Parts: sequence; C-alpha cells; structure tokens
Amino acid sequence: MVDVAADLRAGLFRALGPLDRATMRHAIADTVALQQIREEATMRLGRHAAEADQSRLLGVRAVILRVLGDFDAAEVDAAAAVKYAEAVGADLLLAPARARLGQVLRVRGRYEEADQLFALAEAGELPRTLTGAVRAYAGLSCIAQGRITESLIHVQRASEQNPHGFVMQIVETALAIIEEHAAKTGFGPPPRGWPERAGHPAPERFQDQQTGRFGYLGPNGQPVVQAAFSQAGDFRGGVAAVCQADWGAIDRNGTVVVPMLYSSMETPTADGRTVTGFVNGVAAASQRGRVLVVHRSGRVVVPPRYQRVEVHPSGFLVTDGYSWGVLGLDGGEIVPVRADKAEALRTLDAAVSIDDGPL
Repeated sequence: MVDVAADLRAGLFRALGPLDRATMRHAIADTVALQQIREEATMRLGRHAAEADQSRLLGVRAVILRVLGDFDAAEVDAAAAVKYAEAVGADLLLAPARARLGQVLRVRGRYEEADQLFALAEAGELPRTLTGAVRAYAGLSCIAQGRITESLIHVQRASEQNPHGFVMQIVETALAIIEEHAAKTGFGPPPRGWPERAGHPAPERFQDQQTGRFGYLGPNGQPVVQAAFSQAGDFRGGVAAVCQADWGAIDRNGTVVVPMLYSSMETPTADGRTVTGFVNGVAAASQRGRVLVVHRSGRVVVPPRYQRVEVHPSGFLVTDGYSWGVLGLDGGEIVPVRADKAEALRTLDAAVSIDDGPL
C-alpha cells in the first residue's frame, strides 16, 4: 500500500518551471534533477512489479519525457500507465494516468483525444484537488481550440478545487491567454457538457413501458442495449450491473463482462453508501450467502469468505460478522480479521495515496 512514486512526484514539483504563456508547456527549472528522477523511476520499475506501482512510476516518467520534448516515448509510457491503472480499476490511479496521457496528446495537438481523457479523468471517487488539477489542463486544451467560454469554466473550477501554487500559476497564465484570445477572436463555440467531452461513455438506463424491463439508450435517444433485464444499475466505470435471473455486468455494447452468477450486486462503501453495481472499479456480489468482490473485467478480487465487504479507496474492509480486517486493492490481507471496525478503517484511511502531483 506504499506509494512508491510519492517522493518522485514531489521532486517533479521542484524541477518543473512555470507554464510558458507562448507554448502552454512547462519550463524546466532543473534539468539535472529531471534526469535523476527519470533514472530513479526507471530503476524502481524494475523492482516493483505490482500494476499500481508500474502505473505510478510510468506516469512520473511520462511527465519528464513530455517536458523534455520526447513525445513519442512519453506517449508510450503514459498509455502503459493507463493500461496498468485499468487493470487495477481504482479511480485514484485511473484519473491521473488518463490526465497524463491527455497531457501528451494536448501538446501534440490531438485535442479531441486529449479532451476525452481529461473528461474521463474527472469521473469517479476522487478528491477535489485532483479534479482541480485536471481541469486546469483541460482549460489549456480548450484555449488551443478557441473554446474560450469552455476554458473559462475549467479554469474557474480549477481555482476553486485546487489552491496549490503550482496549479494557481497555470490558472493565472491561462486567464491572461484567455483575455487576449477573447479580445481578438471572441469566446468561440458554446461549452460542451461532460458526456460530449467524454465521448458519451455512459449509456442511459431506461425502462420499457410495455415489458417493464430495463435497457440503455445512446446519445441519440435510441437503444444501444435492448431492454432485456429485470433490474439494472447505472453505468459506472464503463460497466453496469444487470440482472436477468441472476446478477452480472455488461459493457456499453451490451457484452457480458461479469458472468450472471450472483444473487445481488449491492456494493457498500466505507463512507456509508450502498451502490448498485461498481465503485472504484469493483462490485460486491453475493453468492451462497457469502460476499465476494468482482472486478469490472470479471476477475474475482476477493473470494467469497466474508459476511460483508466495504469498498474503500485504498482497499477493502471485511468482516466475519464479529471482527474486522483489511485487504489491499489486490485482495491481499493487510490486517487479519480480528480488529474492531474503527481500527481497520484507520488503517485504510492512513494508506490513501492521492496522486495530485504534476500531470
């Protein structure tokens, strides 16, 4: 549960210079330090094979490569970081990984792809500081496209959500550029909503009035998944929990990605909510009176040996009905099931790693 890249991200803050107004890219404050951080990240990649560790370390290296101008290598690392984060499924990994890939694509002029990644990086169980940093760079992408009104919305959100000096310098620079663009060319097209920016990743649930069964509609209001389910949850993280005789999950094309084997898919969270379907890339599913945790890919993360499992950003709270324990995001035991719930929750809270370092 240790964040193997936290110190490297802190070093990046010191090694990066301010955002350059002409290029909308960061200057370099210390080239030697950047090279040293890059070498250290590469060494750690060889020592830490866990998917979460690989995602974090590749993300750091992608930032350095981008700032140094090696865009091809930066894109390779950033895309790999996203794949590792997707394998874990945790929002706190996925959001910064997507934003860093979006950053590479932004500086390469691939704005539509970048905008989609920035939008997706805003989704999930995330702290305001992280979404604020993402919004700052989404604003820069909009400026480059002449979407001045939309850029103002992003920049305002960034200033409200993340007061870190690094982010505020981006905000101040962006506002100066926005003022100049607006005076010369106006405010551009009307702002897009989140679904349009994100490429409409989440079909909308509907109920057929004749059969009472549930399906999903695409952005044009037409069914993309026919009404074939007796119960259904909303799409979260690209998948939706659905029930015919039993519960499973489908992707946005209606393909079954989690087999329909479970009597329920109601996911309790450590902060007291209950969600039908997926939270942080996983869902709690009942099977023969026991609860397991299934990943949105269909992989079982926590086998059915507990009475209750609660999802936390850092892992899982589990109980046998009497005592509580802690599992990591990979399902590995951290605290055996012999603690009280408050103690187990403190362990998970202390392990939360928020990657709101340079994106």
